[in-house]
Amino acid sequence: MPSRTRAFHTLTSIAVSALGVCIVSMCLRGAVAVTAADPAAVLVDRVQLVVDRLRGRLGISESVDVSIQPQVALVAFVEAPIDRGKPFRLAIEDRFLERLNDDELDAAVAHELGHVWVFTHSPYVQTERLANQIAMRVVTRDSLVRVYHQLWEHRGSTGNLEVFLGPPR
Repeated sequence: MPSRTRAFHTLTSIAVSALGVCIVSMCLRGAVAVTAADPAAVLVDRVQLVVDRLRGRLGISESVDVSIQPQVALVAFVEAPIDRGKPFRLAIEDRFLERLNDDELDAAVAHELGHVWVFTHSPYVQTERLANQIAMRVVTRDSLVRVYHQLWEHRGSTGNLEVFLGPPR
């Protein structure tokens, strides 16, 4: 290899190495952020999109913020705001959420939004069955049946579907 070509390759290698060192140095100092998407934030965003889509279909104007937790006493629940004008809060246990396919996620969210709908229309009449009746405006009974089976398997318990969903039609 001629000396001019060798010198060019050597200088190119040095420049590329120096550029790499500069990039690593800037990353370490925080000048350049090179991070992967936060999986928890991606999951919250996914559920929030479902909440917002189904809120629209159910005619719920109140905001509902999603919270995914490692442990939730009821596995999933919705909480009314204490202060007027604040959003409702939907909390769901991460391990339960991982069990759900897209249809089941829609059904679980629709059920919780059923509670929001009932709260905003008849706050003193909260029942699981009523929340499911509202949910079935936007999801199928079969998807709710699958969610209850997932819930009972997750909790190691069983229940009566007719109590929660009414008799099959």
